[in-house]
Amino acid sequence: MGWGSLGRQLAAGVGRTLGNSLRRYVAPALPVIVTPVAIGAAMSAAALALFFNIADDVREDEGVWRFDHDGLKLGLALRNPRRTFLMNTASALARPDIMTGVGFFALLGAWQIPKYRPQCLLLAVSLTGGGIMIGGMKTRYGRARPTLIEALATEGTFSFPSGHSFISLCFYGILTYWWFRTTTDFFKRVAVLLASGSGIALIGASRVYLGVHYPSDVLAGYAAAVPWLTACLTAYHQYEKRVQAHLLEAPPEFEYEELPGFDAPRLLPAG
Repeated sequence: MGWGSLGRQLAAGVGRTLGNSLRRYVAPALPVIVTPVAIGAAMSAAALALFFNIADDVREDEGVWRFDHDGLKLGLALRNPRRTFLMNTASALARPDIMTGVGFFALLGAWQIPKYRPQCLLLAVSLTGGGIMIGGMKTRYGRARPTLIEALATEGTFSFPSGHSFISLCFYGILTYWWFRTTTDFFKRVAVLLASGSGIALIGASRVYLGVHYPSDVLAGYAAAVPWLTACLTAYHQYEKRVQAHLLEAPPEFEYEELPGFDAPRLLPAG
């Protein structure tokens, strides 16, 4: 038997052993490991690690300096009247004060429109709560706005992290989540995901282009938004599951009427 034949047999044996081990130990665990909650938790943990890593570099004034410097210089080099109009428009789509106002009116709508109460509460908590969180983080880190290039907009708050990037990910992330629930068509979902992702990225880029944020501010805003958005959507999803479980356990002698927010029935005593 030659060395080549022996090597092939050895490789085949290792492959069979590895395959058997995967089927025996890994496959049964996949339904537990690969779930939306587990994926969301993993993404949130990674995003938090990224945020605190950036925050440490910002606080110690090291690590991100070259990244911020090059990003601002690139934004300056790309400036022209047409792009400036586009970037101002994109930036206006996620102004934290406007989005916090949207959250406040959503909270009022939760009590005025019972049918959409859960959706209104989701928007209210994510946007208003997110605005409060951003304000607290800006005060905590107290980073001054960029002075390396001329700013094309006026901002009166601290720079780190970017409220626009945080709020845009929360707001448009929720809209994307709701759209995903209206269709199972793969290509429509991909199209919406690409459109939403491009819009969120453009909003973040606009803040650097306008000279009012460092690139690290924008990146940290996205990173901080991931666990917050995940927590809000998880709570919303768990509420839905609890409602559905309640309906499945309903005794037959009960009648039903529409449950506000989900076009599903709620229990009422018969007669």
